[in-house]
Amino acid sequence: MDNRIPSLQYVLFSEAFWKFASLAKQYHFYDEEVARMEKSVLEMDPYQRKGDVK
Repeated sequence: MDNRIPSLQYVLFSEAFWKFASLAKQYHFYDEEVARMEKSVLEMDPYQRKGDVK
């Protein structure tokens, strides 16, 4: 499934997510869920090539 989003929305969303993820990791807040969300955010990246999607 192609769940990528437009570039500008991705940049805004990913900036907010990485700030959240940084704090969450610092305090070990739901480590497994944050890792799962991180993978999902990377899969939405509109800048990746089709061959890079796993």
